[in-house]
Amino acid sequence: MRKILSFALFISLAIGGGVRHYFDNVGYCTKPAQIEAVVKIANQYERNLLKKESKDGFFAVISPHDDHMFAGRVYVHAIPRIARAKTVVIFSVTHGNVRKAINDPQGVLIFDDYDAWQAPYSPVKVDTALRKYLEENLSKEDYIISRKAHDLEHAAEAMVPFLQYYNRNVKILPIMVTKMSWWKIKDISSRLAKVFASYMKEKELSPGRDIAFIFSTDATHYGPDFGYQPFGLDEEAHDKAIAQDKELGKKFLSGNITEEKIRLFADRVWGEKITWCGVYSVPFGVMTVLNLAHLKGKKLEGITLRYGDSYSFGVLPVFKKGIGITAPFSLKHWVGYWAIGYKFK
Repeated sequence: MRKILSFALFISLAIGGGVRHYFDNVGYCTKPAQIEAVVKIANQYERNLLKKESKDGFFAVISPHDDHMFAGRVYVHAIPRIARAKTVVIFSVTHGNVRKAINDPQGVLIFDDYDAWQAPYSPVKVDTALRKYLEENLSKEDYIISRKAHDLEHAAEAMVPFLQYYNRNVKILPIMVTKMSWWKIKDISSRLAKVFASYMKEKELSPGRDIAFIFSTDATHYGPDFGYQPFGLDEEAHDKAIAQDKELGKKFLSGNITEEKIRLFADRVWGEKITWCGVYSVPFGVMTVLNLAHLKGKKLEGITLRYGDSYSFGVLPVFKKGIGITAPFSLKHWVGYWAIGYKFK
């Protein structure tokens, strides 16, 4: 029996397909009762803010990927705005542990080769038709295919339980973004937007209704564990750091989005070594949808939805559900979160 299983695994790895299994089954919801409890309690905490938000017109969002019990109050501002789409493309971070495990490829996108990803209610299908179209129409220098990279990376799987909660039939297309220069971001995002536009025209698809986008990022990681504490470690330092996070979101990633603003965001976080998880996935993703807007003769508008952080929020009281947290939260160790939505205008 063990030989048969080993052979089956070999065949799966050789030809692709199959189901991608959970990487983080502690910090993320893996069962229906868990995601239902997280969404219910997060909505209760956020009900007044949620009532005031626009619900329509979004086709892309920035969303956190931290533990659901930490960042649930921000997820519920981001994910529902685009979850109605038939396919959601997730631009994911490539974390350091993954880069090390796969020899740190740079200047490329990373696709998986799975048919589905494990999720609370049932496996969520990958939009393999769209993935194949991208692979066939992008330059071969623009991407690699690595299930190992996607097996080890948690920044996309964080979205899946929320997406499936709001839309049981949603499909996903995870795309990891590696480290790349600004000029490489411009180059590949331009080509990718053209391929998306071509596919959508051929299939008569609409942004938001048929295809939507998520840019996975946690904002500042603050404290000695992250080697980042420029303001100190007291309450005043926390206030200064979250003010910096809010400035980055409001000044560069919202309002009328331009290439210059995205470039200035990248220059700022790269130059000052601000510890955002998403210093490549965010500028790449936003540039892609900006290019898509221009191809449609539109402008792109960013709307700030919610900011929070693990120290201010603490932990959602979702007890006896089998989920937990994977890190501490204090003035010496906290993470910021942004939810920002994007529309054509």
